[in-house]
Amino acid sequence: MSMRMTGLVSGLDTETIISQLISGHKTKVDTAQQDKKKLQWKKEAWSSLNTKLMNFYTGALSKFKSTSTYKTKKVDTTNSSKITVKASNSAVNGQHSISVKQVAKGAYLTGKDLRGNAYKTTSYVAADKADVKVSDLVDSKGNSIDLNGKSFDISYVVTRGDGTEETVTKTITAEVGADGTLQSLIDNMNQSLQDEGIDMEVSYNASMGALQFVNNTAEEEKDGEGTVTGYKNGIDYTLKAADEASAKALGISQEGVKVSKQLTDKGENILTMQNAYNVKKVSDTEAAVTGSTKLTDMGIANGTTFTMKVGKGADAKDYTFTIDQNTTLNSLAAEFSKMGVTASYDEKQGRFFVNSTDTGEKYDFELSASDAGALATLGLDKASATKVDATDAIVVYNGATFQQSTNDFSLNGLNFTVNDVTETEDANGKIKDEPIKITVSNDTDAIYNAVKDFLKEYNALVKEMNTLYNADSAKDYKMLSDDDKEKMSDDEVEEWEDKIKDSLLRRDDTISSLLSTMRSTLNKSVSYTDSQGVTKRYSLSSFGIVTGRWNEYGQLHIEGDADDADYADMDNKLRAAIEENPDALMATLSQLGSDLYSSFQQRVIKSTDYKSSMSFFEDKKMDKDISSYDDKIKQLQEKMNKAEDKYYKQFGRMEAAMAEIQANSSSLSGFFG
Repeated sequence: MSMRMTGLVSGLDTETIISQLISGHKTKVDTAQQDKKKLQWKKEAWSSLNTKLMNFYTGALSKFKSTSTYKTKKVDTTNSSKITVKASNSAVNGQHSISVKQVAKGAYLTGKDLRGNAYKTTSYVAADKADVKVSDLVDSKGNSIDLNGKSFDISYVVTRGDGTEETVTKTITAEVGADGTLQSLIDNMNQSLQDEGIDMEVSYNASMGALQFVNNTAEEEKDGEGTVTGYKNGIDYTLKAADEASAKALGISQEGVKVSKQLTDKGENILTMQNAYNVKKVSDTEAAVTGSTKLTDMGIANGTTFTMKVGKGADAKDYTFTIDQNTTLNSLAAEFSKMGVTASYDEKQGRFFVNSTDTGEKYDFELSASDAGALATLGLDKASATKVDATDAIVVYNGATFQQSTNDFSLNGLNFTVNDVTETEDANGKIKDEPIKITVSNDTDAIYNAVKDFLKEYNALVKEMNTLYNADSAKDYKMLSDDDKEKMSDDEVEEWEDKIKDSLLRRDDTISSLLSTMRSTLNKSVSYTDSQGVTKRYSLSSFGIVTGRWNEYGQLHIEGDADDADYADMDNKLRAAIEENPDALMATLSQLGSDLYSSFQQRVIKSTDYKSSMSFFEDKKMDKDISSYDDKIKQLQEKMNKAEDKYYKQFGRMEAAMAEIQANSSSLSGFFG
């Protein structure tokens, strides 16, 4: 904003004069801003009321219209320690009998304590020399490696004299006696390669514990001084195992591997096999059993298969796991846990714990092994382990027997959990059954309180809506401008504006329409035909639900309610109806609630050009009007700014003219001196 220096020549208070000249424009701007704020306040007031209306609509009213609200049951039992019961709304009133013959249980297997045992540990390390016996070789998991008599094909491409190419395949066999060493096997393979005219050599890489094939077909290229500069005339060999066993023993894929010709000194012609040849090392001292103890160290044969049978009969399922040299107590427990059970090895207790994943016979399990002594070694055989079999729950309800895998039953609208059997054994060994009696009836208190809670929320809403609708007029309280606020304290401003805010929904047509709908709907009567074919009409007043004084504007009260001082001394018709005429009560209240719910739904369910869905008031129209005020305020502000600029220019020209006159006057005075 540019700084304006005015009135220096004329001595006039130009700022004040211009401010007075544009006061009409400023009043229009202030009025538009105040009208916008007032509309914003009105929208805020409606938004607050709309939230309460929606909460009532989706909460208290939705529950009031539901027939399930008036079907709430209560249940009493003669023994709540052995059975816990809840009645759904569909439970049949009357007395029921339940005997618990058997409780559902899970299966548990607790192994024998293994902490007193000790075993020498084994490990598998790469053979550091090739003089080890082939029969002693194992892979990294301790599995035997059988190389004796294995055949391998070696293929390569040759070029004929006419330029055509041909693939040649030759077979070598690794032969070694029963006590043959890895070195003798290598010597045998090299001899076989030489006999077949294959220019390739087999050796043993001790650092990697694996066989190594070297392609020697390439010839050295030398310069004049005899320095090797490269290689030529080499051929590529493809080494392929004759079968899967041969491939596994050598450590290559059955599809074969390539042993390349030499091109540089980087060793591309050397191919090391993937299978490391290890030997078994046994510790000199015995170690205590831990979760990391290997099963093979405990004397269980490598390749032993454990089988877990889960369930009984045709639905039973078998799971199997075969151990290797690396299987430990912990890893075995982990494998058991993949077999439809939960298992762990507790190192502190030194024993296995296995249990079914749920109760019932269909989750029972049985553990077996291909090695008869394996389970005994692990403390899991029948002689040393403790097994609790899974059982189904069996109850007799009103004379009929029901059996299932869980203790939670749902029968005839009753949901109950059995905790213990009802049969007891006396000192003489005689079994005595004491059936539990269950009594189902309407829950008078729950139904009564549900109606009471609805009326409480209904009355609170009606009271607030009437307060807003009948608010005092604020016609004597205009919207405050910034200048007005500067002359008042903060408390005075707040009190002033509250007067305006409280009156914003006074005589609001939407509120009036809603109140009228609410009162008229709940004042209607409903026709009901009982089981005898007798038809009567019922209203809220038929059940002692009545309107209060005129100045409560339709609030409802329950006659005889102890919490309502004005009506406490009257007969409580509502409670009597719940106990004596519940069907008529349900039909009446749910119908009236449904009618009011439908009325609310029609108002909020659809969006229009003026309102959003789930809105009782014209929120879209208010937003549009607020936006229009923004445009109006901008236009009025621009007009005021133009008028102000015009007046400043006019006064500026006047100041300039007066300055010129003064200058001329001074010159004349000097001339006549």
